[in-house]
Amino acid sequence: MKPARGLAFLFALLLSCGISSHAHAQCCGGNVIRASLVGLPNNKGRVGCIIFNSADGWPRDRTKAAQQARAPIRNGTGTCEFKGLPPGTYAIASFHDQYETGKMKTNLLGMPQEAFGFSNDAKPSAISPPPFSACAVTYSGGVLNLTMNAQH
Repeated sequence: MKPARGLAFLFALLLSCGISSHAHAQCCGGNVIRASLVGLPNNKGRVGCIIFNSADGWPRDRTKAAQQARAPIRNGTGTCEFKGLPPGTYAIASFHDQYETGKMKTNLLGMPQEAFGFSNDAKPSAISPPPFSACAVTYSGGVLNLTMNAQH
């Protein structure tokens, strides 16, 4: 390859990478999903939230989550923000982290000892969290505000 063609190719490659990065920023920069956990028993601690874009890992494997967030509690409500997500299907799990451990407190049987909630107000079974499909929300971009009622 001649030097001039090599430079032209490199320039074209860099330009296309810059355009795709710019397009992604335009796509998702203003996107935000706000998930509010309401009806908490007190204002102690924080609300912890996790959002997944597939059933893989839902809802326990933090490494497979699209994002995680924490938020203060005011008047029995904590609102987590997930910014920059592309349109898609998502499910959210949240809990009242009263003791700010970063993990849900459970009893010996694994049952939650702190308030929790799921998108679509999905209910867990006696032995497991609701499936991803029960919590799934279609997100088309922009601002989406979701409310989850605390379950105890």
